[in-house]
Amino acid sequence: MSEASQQFIADMTAAGASARADGPRILYDVVAVGGALAGQTITTGVSISEVQSWPAVPPHWIHLPASVHFTETNMDETDCAPGYVRHSRDYNYTDTSIRPARAWLSHVRGFISIAIAEAA
Repeated sequence: MSEASQQFIADMTAAGASARADGPRILYDVVAVGGALAGQTITTGVSISEVQSWPAVPPHWIHLPASVHFTETNMDETDCAPGYVRHSRDYNYTDTSIRPARAWLSHVRGFISIAIAEAA
């Protein structure tokens, strides 16, 4: 694993999202802070290939369980664990005063907060 990938794992874990390598991806856990999934711990991830310039790379593709749905998103299964899909989500927050891992987690939590509840 590259030094950048190892640093991503260390930074995410230090920011409170326990991270670990899992094949071609890095998985980490976040607690949803709003929306239909509020309070739930969600295992999410990123392709290792996307963090090769860490910390100078913004989040974009977010791996989530296929059971998490959105009204509108672009998605595919590249590098995803079984039962997961990844969603494309542009990042346009440019405040460099926030540590990259905290900014990354804020972006992911914000995206998860707009997930829709599954039909009963």
